[in-house]
Amino acid sequence: MKTIFTFTSFRMLTMTLVIAFSTLNLVGQITHTVAVTDYKYTPSALTITVGDKVIWTNTGAVGHNVNGTTTTFPTNPESFGNDVGLNWSYEFVFNTAGTYKFQCDPHAGSMNGTVVVNAVGTTGIEELAGQTGSFRLYPNPASEYIELLVPANHEKISSLKVYSVAGSLIDQKVLSGNIESFKYDISRFKNGVYFMEINSGTHKNTLKFLKK
Repeated sequence: MKTIFTFTSFRMLTMTLVIAFSTLNLVGQITHTVAVTDYKYTPSALTITVGDKVIWTNTGAVGHNVNGTTTTFPTNPESFGNDVGLNWSYEFVFNTAGTYKFQCDPHAGSMNGTVVVNAVGTTGIEELAGQTGSFRLYPNPASEYIELLVPANHEKISSLKVYSVAGSLIDQKVLSGNIESFKYDISRFKNGVYFMEINSGTHKNTLKFLKK
């Protein structure tokens, strides 16, 4: 059944989304890991979101470090890095959007990496109000249920899959027929960030949501 939004209900929904996106910025942090072994960073390139954490871990028998200082790379938005050593773990939270370069000082000619930090999206409320060209999940964050809104005239959705941040398949559902919205129960999930993959005949869309 199609939901009819009144001015009052839409205003309440807008306020809810503002709070949701603000909360997501605070508690929706994702941790990314980089292995420092064999004279290389794995992965050597990351694309993350403002507020995400990166952890570099050196478990090899060779001394390495992470040097992302603005002294070495003046275009970096801010400095990060540690000293050369063995068997260390170093973490840094990226709070400023931009492109960061880093290197291992003893092996700077061949051991380099980059982190691209994207700003947190802020157009969700406006898009929900004025566009029907993409899927939406709300409320987000959520604790019991999260609702998927399907764009008008979208092709038939065949299945939904939910993955953890680590990439493990948590749940999947097969759908039949055209739907305008789908209420999904997340009450049994542990608190954290998840990804919903929406599969149709020729398209695949992935949305991030936070269970709190």
